[in-house]
Amino acid sequence: MGLLWVTAKIGLEDIPPFLFSASRLLIGTATLFLLLLAKRQKILPNKKEWLPFFYLSLSMCVGYYALSTYGLQFVDSGISSVLVYTMPIIISVLAQFFLNEYLTLNKVIGLIVGAIGLLFILGPTIMHLSWNDSLLGKIIIIASAFFLACASMYTKKNGQSHDKLKMTLWQLLMGGSLILVISLGSEHEAISQMTLLFRDTNMRK
Repeated sequence: MGLLWVTAKIGLEDIPPFLFSASRLLIGTATLFLLLLAKRQKILPNKKEWLPFFYLSLSMCVGYYALSTYGLQFVDSGISSVLVYTMPIIISVLAQFFLNEYLTLNKVIGLIVGAIGLLFILGPTIMHLSWNDSLLGKIIIIASAFFLACASMYTKKNGQSHDKLKMTLWQLLMGGSLILVISLGSEHEAISQMTLLFRDTNMRK
């Protein structure tokens, strides 16, 4: 999983973050679509599934994938992966209210140990906090961890009633499409520059 952040960081050197996120999700959509066709499974959601799938697309794809990729522009890949994995701590707290999973002594000890570990890793950064792009990126990535926690809790509570492949397909399709619209509206200059660079490279070949 740590390697994912390194490769994403490299990708962001040439591709704007929202376009990068949308591309990953839509490629995943195409793969799952072919898989469902091969398995001859029903692809279209029923009436009761549209809203849950849309909620998951917002929380997991827009809230987690898009935000974490956007924040990664400003933060080292190693720190980014650590910040995202504040998610279990967030889930442990929220699960009391939404999943009726109360904190036991073992969970409390685990949370304390995890928090101490994070402080050791992030200690030097915390000691020299100042408002800059790096701090903004870290805040965005922690926010993405919150959305990841929400998506994980929702899936745990309601996911058993849906086909996993179909749920993931529509989650990626709706989320990827939304992020693509955001990209086209906010990253048109970067996309134009990327297109020109691609054309220049091909012409030189």
